[in-house]
Amino acid sequence: MIRKPYFSLFLLCLPLFSLCSSGNDDPAPAPAPGKEWLDPIRVATYNIQYDNSSDQDNKWTTRRDLLRQLLQSEKFDIFGAQEPYLTQIKDIEPFLDGYTWVGENVIGDKTAQRRHYNPVFYRKDKFEVLDMGSFWYSETPSAPGSKGWDSYSPRMCNWVHFRIRANGREFYHFNSHFDHIGTTARAESAKLLVAKVREIAGGKPAFCTGDFNSNQNTEAYKTIAGSGILADSYVRCPSKTNGDWPTYNGYKYISTPPAAASRIDHVFVTPKDTKVVSWHIVNNSYNRKYPSDHFPVVIEWSLAE
Repeated sequence: MIRKPYFSLFLLCLPLFSLCSSGNDDPAPAPAPGKEWLDPIRVATYNIQYDNSSDQDNKWTTRRDLLRQLLQSEKFDIFGAQEPYLTQIKDIEPFLDGYTWVGENVIGDKTAQRRHYNPVFYRKDKFEVLDMGSFWYSETPSAPGSKGWDSYSPRMCNWVHFRIRANGREFYHFNSHFDHIGTTARAESAKLLVAKVREIAGGKPAFCTGDFNSNQNTEAYKTIAGSGILADSYVRCPSKTNGDWPTYNGYKYISTPPAAASRIDHVFVTPKDTKVVSWHIVNNSYNRKYPSDHFPVVIEWSLAE
């Protein structure tokens, strides 16, 4: 996301005791008779911040090796990133042997070097791409580069239809970045995302990664999490690590999370025949330095066979 003031770390959210209570944890029911849960997929969402040449303290050339260490350590099966320029993606590719990526940038111009992308990185040995597409968060979602409502800049979603090579099971991945300024834009983007998941994925399992610039108290979040089409993986997961941490750090070292942490990066999942096995914020620092102004959010997500 575009740089935010550090006070956003302390935006009030729902009380942590209520979010973590057994009444709000909603683990998936047992799969249908005769079916079992498949091996979980390690999914992440990660805003790695664009190459901001005016920020000398956190310039890309300094952060690049920190990001390499994190990505190679975490070994995500598939992850949605937000904000990198194409030049950054080209730097990341050598870190990820055996991976490839797909996705458009915010203006839909593949030749643009310094435009935000929402790439989906995935392991080629595990997944096969069956179809893919993009839509923009605006009143004209099929128009590349379109800017909607009170949005500061064009925002969009890349989606990918995958098949798991080992078992043939199919799923969809939607990777988004909502606007950081426009309240109306975020609210309307949430409605559009739910509608597009319904339209594109149909009844197939799907998950939605993204920097939604919307914490768990906002209208946009509640539209998605209360849609019946998608649910928050945080709420559905009985096992959380660093569940009381914020997802945005602003490059400020955090030794202890605030009493009420704001989560603006989310992984939403379709609830039917899916199970969230674990939920984790990767809060790794390297000598009190972070690879990005966000932390990755990671889940293990299982499908019924």
